[in-house]
Amino acid sequence: MTGTVKHTHWSKWRCPSNIALVKYWGKRDFQKPMNPSLSFVLQNAFTETSVELHKDGDQKVEFYFEGAASSFGERIEKYLNHVSAWLPWVNKYHFRIHSSNSFPHSAGIASSASSFGALALCLTELDFAISGKEPNCPEFWQKASELARMGSGSACRSVYGGFVLWGQTQLFKSCSDEHAMPLSEGVHQVFYGLCDAILMVDSGTKEVSSSVGHRLMDEHFYQRSRIAQAHENINELYLALLTGDLEKFIAVVENEALSLHAMMMTSNPSFLLLKPNSLELISRIRRFREMTQIPVCFTIDAGPNIHLLYFQENEPDVKAFIERELLVFCENRMWIDDGIGNGPEKLMN
Repeated sequence: MTGTVKHTHWSKWRCPSNIALVKYWGKRDFQKPMNPSLSFVLQNAFTETSVELHKDGDQKVEFYFEGAASSFGERIEKYLNHVSAWLPWVNKYHFRIHSSNSFPHSAGIASSASSFGALALCLTELDFAISGKEPNCPEFWQKASELARMGSGSACRSVYGGFVLWGQTQLFKSCSDEHAMPLSEGVHQVFYGLCDAILMVDSGTKEVSSSVGHRLMDEHFYQRSRIAQAHENINELYLALLTGDLEKFIAVVENEALSLHAMMMTSNPSFLLLKPNSLELISRIRRFREMTQIPVCFTIDAGPNIHLLYFQENEPDVKAFIERELLVFCENRMWIDDGIGNGPEKLMN
């Protein structure tokens, strides 16, 4: 890439969302996690974002979501003001940003993860072009991850493909609270066939925002126990990923999903985010696993929708089970068919 600004005023990226298996819940300092987390990126749930830099303009940020001007631009402007400490050139330009999602906004998929991931990748590409640095290097992805974290904590895990770790742990010296790192070596082949059926119990707006939920951990009675549990579950899950231990994988993933909701139920104020149909789906997934010995499990984010995780080789049986038993408990029989993805993609138009 050339180092002259004239040719570097435009960037466009597609960035996937991700689903945490070991959950990040609770912040410290600025957008740093109380505990480490481990996730995988999705394939079909993504955000596409383009950034144009202009020397002239009446406002700092013009933000368009799916073609329409959006008030989310105010949050983007605050974000850009913050990251200008790392990207001084940001203050010299006006930004025109277009963004769109491949999934419904309230689908129980982290849209802030994919949207800030995509925006951070655009900013990093522009930064490398303006400074004349070669973009295809580990430093590029690390910087994109760090910039994404400043917009949304979980976004730092979306800039890599496959399984991703974020937060300091004893597993690797290179683990950091500042940015995520990909688990690119040693993961057992079976996990690259991981599928995710997102069962839509309720597509309404979340009862409590993620930022409010994270703050509830500040004074939580179980805070220390939760942090210790997350560290132990990271170790157990990583071992399962290396060895292909599906039984251990299932045990940790379901434990983590329910622990997140236990934290919400025992916070002050407390929130009960699961709906009756969420509990019915969990019960049926467990019963199906017991009766068929097919390795399926569930995970849940901070909402009522259930992510049914299964493996490619069992796809026909699991999809028949979804159709036969589960869709009746979903809003308008709605579900999203997804699975583990390869990570972000630079777009040319």
